[in-house]
Amino acid sequence: MLLRRSSSILAIALLLTAAASVSVAAVHRVREGESIQAALDAASSGDTIIVEPGTYQEDPNSLYGLRVSKHGIRLIGRVRKGKGEAGKVRLLANGAQETGIYAAPEGCEYTDSECPDQLVDFYVRGFTVEGFPRNGIQTRWVDGFRFIRNESVNNLNNGIYPTLSANGLVRANVSYGSLDTAMWVAGSENVRVVKNEVFGSPIGLEITVSNNVTVVRNDIHDNTVGVGLFHPNAAGNPPLPVMENWVIRNNRIYENNLPNPAPVGSFQAGLPLGGGVLLLGVSDHVIKKNWIQDNDFYGVGVLGWCSAIDADPTRNCAARPPIADPSANNNTIVRNVIKNNGLAAPAEHPLAPLASDVIYLQTPPFEPGTGNCFEDNEPPSFTFFSSEPDGQLPTDGC
Repeated sequence: MLLRRSSSILAIALLLTAAASVSVAAVHRVREGESIQAALDAASSGDTIIVEPGTYQEDPNSLYGLRVSKHGIRLIGRVRKGKGEAGKVRLLANGAQETGIYAAPEGCEYTDSECPDQLVDFYVRGFTVEGFPRNGIQTRWVDGFRFIRNESVNNLNNGIYPTLSANGLVRANVSYGSLDTAMWVAGSENVRVVKNEVFGSPIGLEITVSNNVTVVRNDIHDNTVGVGLFHPNAAGNPPLPVMENWVIRNNRIYENNLPNPAPVGSFQAGLPLGGGVLLLGVSDHVIKKNWIQDNDFYGVGVLGWCSAIDADPTRNCAARPPIADPSANNNTIVRNVIKNNGLAAPAEHPLAPLASDVIYLQTPPFEPGTGNCFEDNEPPSFTFFSSEPDGQLPTDGC
């Protein structure tokens, strides 16, 4: 279930405000050789933990590098610019730890499907989180979060990963080296993703089962697929009645030609290299004013879920019926620069003959593909394939 600002959340916020009026929020300082988790455990709601540059490894018997479960915590790494690695606040995996920084209500772990509580306000800035076998920085059931100027390095599965959370900002982070997704917004709403750099992963930026996600001015390159907007069948969360308004605008999405490093048998492993933006069985989204270039298979792909999956006979819709409408409807792809894509598609892929700047593929009647709009994309000579009866890209939604 997506989070919404409810009376209970407002009540918690009022309690925090009242507490702040009688006691000033404390600042806890941590230096190399000391424990960041100990400072978090000693902190009260609303406190700030400032961490000096250095390399930190926490309790090897914990599930997490750092566990945040109190409202309003500000976790700040004091990065010293110009000092290279020595100026970073590095959190390294240790022992049995699975995720680097995990923020969620007490008692609600990443393996849980439900949580009776919500964590209000979490801020993390200036951390390099490295080498965790599952995720780098993750929230669950958090209302009001900020990930600012962090770095996720070689965290497997995912790098920066807000899930089941709301009213958040992911800004100016760098994430690379995941075996699933460098940056994934899942089961969340009202999230802004701004000025990040994501690369070196099967999927650079992914959105699933969410509402009102705005992706602006990011640098997305050297992944297998740059941007993946995926049907609920590809997500870890069940579908919602409404999953709309993902706006991908003013981003640079280029050279996403990484040979796919995802584990064999995973959904991600089925993605062929060379994809710019892939809308796969999703509806009511906007791709606008992006610069999409030099992706070997396609620049923009709008495909019905079954049309794409049926290329693999072991995973097709007859064998595994989709849990939600497989059609891609009411999507707007306008005023993008889409060029030099589709020039070197992997020859072994069944859809390789369709390689071009834009691929539009749906299979009526179960994927009617209504209300889509391709308009004013440049240059006028961009190449395309369309499954529409007239062979043209659809404009009925313009």
